[in-house]
Amino acid sequence: MKKYKHGVKISFAYLKSMRPYLFFVSGMAGCLGLVFSGRPVSFGRAAAVLSVVFLGWGVNQVINDLLGLPEDKINAPHRPLVTGALPRRPAILLSMFLFILGGIVTFYLNPSALVLYLFVFILNIAYEFSKKIPWLGNIVFSLLLAPCLYYGAMCVNKEGLGIFADKKLFLLATAIIMINIMAAFFTYYKDYRGDKAAGKKTVIVQLGPGKAKYLNHLVSAFPFSVLLFLFYSPVWKDDINPYFLILMLLTFIILQYTAFLFFKRPAGKDAYYSLKWNFRGVVLFKTSFIALVNPLMAGVLYLVNFILVGFLFDLHQDYLA
Repeated sequence: MKKYKHGVKISFAYLKSMRPYLFFVSGMAGCLGLVFSGRPVSFGRAAAVLSVVFLGWGVNQVINDLLGLPEDKINAPHRPLVTGALPRRPAILLSMFLFILGGIVTFYLNPSALVLYLFVFILNIAYEFSKKIPWLGNIVFSLLLAPCLYYGAMCVNKEGLGIFADKKLFLLATAIIMINIMAAFFTYYKDYRGDKAAGKKTVIVQLGPGKAKYLNHLVSAFPFSVLLFLFYSPVWKDDINPYFLILMLLTFIILQYTAFLFFKRPAGKDAYYSLKWNFRGVVLFKTSFIALVNPLMAGVLYLVNFILVGFLFDLHQDYLA
């Protein structure tokens, strides 16, 4: 009975370390791959693909925690890996198990997609070290999410790497890269003290929160520059519709509100809780693109994602975790 209770505690600690509110950041990128694959998707295949992209990102969060323990002891001293609630050995074993399981599912869906599956995990390890160079961490973080789009499309079409020649997917991948460069920027506010102590050289560390905050509104508007390519590209021109524009306008407002929150309080407890709006904006930006194909689905997912990301984030009430 004691072993069972201990196992349950470790499982919950692992789930907390996965930070479920972040599942949607990768999950919606994978969802876009399904929607824009150009083929009908069975429920079983869609569920398998989304399970991998949702849970795979959670496993990457645990790996990040394992690699970033020195700064987490300052930034997030209440995280399970720091406090010992999640011992290193079970964390490594569970991560390996879920990684192998995801690889098996991927092989079943499309063996060629294993290249992307492995690439994301390797790049995630590189991400921890990339933060020693200003902006490089933002770029590497953004590149972690773009493959999820191609992964979803590959698993539906059962195509090889030739899918990278698809012009629509390329523009979507560009949009995903842009929004995640922005996401990393605001995330680094929370990690300022620990990153500085650990020798990381993020933009926030280099400038300091007091100066970096003057970039907030510019950085939050940056991802929307990709929309110009959509408006004038012959690939997308005929697909632009009012529903897409309305959802993008709402997302723009949310991200500008995020920028305001971080400008007002760029450090401490409030900076952490402002991340809820940052993650909401990132997820909703990706969700808005679904309106180009299915406005009703996009509207429903937009509302659901807004609620779920906020709800799951609020479950992590301890800002030091």
